[in-house]
Amino acid sequence: MQVLTKDDIPDMVPLFRALHRHHVAALPDVFHDEGTDDEFADHLAHLFDACGAAVGVRLGGRLMGYALFLIQERPADAFRRPVRRAYLDHLFVAEPNRGAGHATAMIAAMETRLVAQGIGVWTASHYAFNTDVARTFAAVGAHPDLVRVGKPATGAR
Repeated sequence: MQVLTKDDIPDMVPLFRALHRHHVAALPDVFHDEGTDDEFADHLAHLFDACGAAVGVRLGGRLMGYALFLIQERPADAFRRPVRRAYLDHLFVAEPNRGAGHATAMIAAMETRLVAQGIGVWTASHYAFNTDVARTFAAVGAHPDLVRVGKPATGAR
């Protein structure tokens, strides 16, 4: 397991693109695959600049998976308590390396880092079609805590 930084972005871009293509294939009305590698790299850099933290797995020196968390801090307001948590924004393992426990190992490594920073909870979201990540989240003990639903607006009453 390796802590990733902005210096690792060139190695992350092909994996991020593969993760994105997964979403494009399932939801072409939402996602497109027209972004350049430079745009993908800029997006990753922005995430690191926005309190991003990442870990990755290398095999033979090549990055084959990464998990990128965003540290979120929300102050207390009129009806909520303050919260400091991590949001798992990206989780990806390259196809030939799946099923070997790398995703769960990356999550565990990141949890260790989060606890050391005094962060006791992380959240994530995923599209309903992504049953693989749902199984991964269940395997590490994550459970639904907020359900979001969607419906196309048809104008019907």
